[in-house]
Amino acid sequence: MLIWKRIFRNVISYLLSVGRHGASATVKSRRFDTEAVLKKILQHDKEGFSSFYERYRGRVYRFIVRQYGTSEYGKAAYYSTWRHLVVAGVDSKTPKELKLSFFQYLGTSVGSLMAAQRLQEQTNYLPRDIEQDENWSLALIEHMKQLGDDQKRYFLFKHEIGISEAAIARTFSVKRKAVHACIDAAEETLKSSLHEAGMPHKLSLEKVYRESRVVKPPHSWDKEILESFDMWIRQTDGPASRAVKREEPQSGEGLAGKWHQLRDQVKNKLSSLNRKSPAKQSRDRKLSSSHN
Repeated sequence: MLIWKRIFRNVISYLLSVGRHGASATVKSRRFDTEAVLKKILQHDKEGFSSFYERYRGRVYRFIVRQYGTSEYGKAAYYSTWRHLVVAGVDSKTPKELKLSFFQYLGTSVGSLMAAQRLQEQTNYLPRDIEQDENWSLALIEHMKQLGDDQKRYFLFKHEIGISEAAIARTFSVKRKAVHACIDAAEETLKSSLHEAGMPHKLSLEKVYRESRVVKPPHSWDKEILESFDMWIRQTDGPASRAVKREEPQSGEGLAGKWHQLRDQVKNKLSSLNRKSPAKQSRDRKLSSSHN
């Protein structure tokens, strides 16, 4: 009986100590309170940003490159997403608002910018190699290319970013039924394609996708993101941000340069769609006069 009492006291002491340490844990811990860290980002705290980046960098990286590839445009999208987290703090009043803005930008703004420059990268990894190595996660990533835009986006928000279907629906102001239908269709398409390719039925889609989550952004990307924090903070300081913008890297210099280059290209492409060449304008006038 005395032994059990001693064990019970030790367990209680351990739980109390965990509670005390948990209450005073800093944001350097990998298991931190997301809301507390986002609050620090709202206060322009670099440590808070670094901690949030450490937790989500792999998820965001995989979310982007599995839709747009690892080309210069994929890099620019990655850069602009993290920049948005910092500058969105100006208009966000609560951690919840900031996180919502971050996910909305990741799911819509980045996607619309990248649509014109989407890169479907090819692989030389053959089906027989996949079957031999039993690395079906590579096959899964290849088969994801056949999914529709919404199917791919919602699938990645659920399985990669890790938010519920209800949260996805609230983030993008769509019905939960629509989100569920897209994710269900994506999962069924992927399972069917993988089984046809020879994947054993005992393997679940969730397990295969988890095995693909070892991919992380290159160290050079991490370095540039973290070093850009102070510059982004200066850009949120109102009138002073104008001077900072003139100091930003020019086109072709790092991720920031790629982002500006991409933005200019998209703007030019949209503008060109609304303009007609002189020859076409002349033809239009002739056709119009012939009908009068």
